[in-house]
Amino acid sequence: MENNKYKRYGLILYYLLKIISKTMKIEIIKSPKLVEGENYVCGFWHNKLVGASLGLINLSEKKAVLASPSKDGELISIPLEKMGFTMVRGSSGKDSIKSVLKLIKLVKSGHSAGTPLDGPKGPIYEVKPGMLYLAQKSGKALVPVGVAFSNKWTFEKAWDKFQMPKPFSKMVCLIGDPILIPGDANLDDYLDLAKEALFQIDKEAEKILNEKK
Repeated sequence: MENNKYKRYGLILYYLLKIISKTMKIEIIKSPKLVEGENYVCGFWHNKLVGASLGLINLSEKKAVLASPSKDGELISIPLEKMGFTMVRGSSGKDSIKSVLKLIKLVKSGHSAGTPLDGPKGPIYEVKPGMLYLAQKSGKALVPVGVAFSNKWTFEKAWDKFQMPKPFSKMVCLIGDPILIPGDANLDDYLDLAKEALFQIDKEAEKILNEKK
């Protein structure tokens, strides 16, 4: 019964997002280093999940996303499925090997994968190794995704300060330069690199948005 309730909430969220996105001006800017037709592992901050999802819809024909098995994951999985994403339920932590292995298989079959690098429960802006492991083991590059909204709601009580664009707002989504993680690399060496890349690309998205005001 509880799951059904959150599925209904998910449907409401989907139609709300659909209506809001129709009113928005959305600009998606891709790095010239991205190869047309190639698939990637895309990382972004948890509070930019809505904007990143809107920006990544057309990145690949086949796309997958990791959602937690929690109520929050149930809530967001419905809109993402309806937006064309293949859902994999599970944590991105080292303890959830099953979900990461499923994602590796999907990425190797041609899907681009996306997930918050600090999800599913935070702490905010702390990169977890799960998606870096996915990029390394699939042989696909990690791509940072930055998002900026001209007008948004911020849920201050949420651990991630979740951001939801307001109707008629502008959104800039930057899909950045690919970062290849060698098979023999120590993932700990890439945690700070990924964190800095996400902070930097969010700043760039904000700068572009401000220049267009």
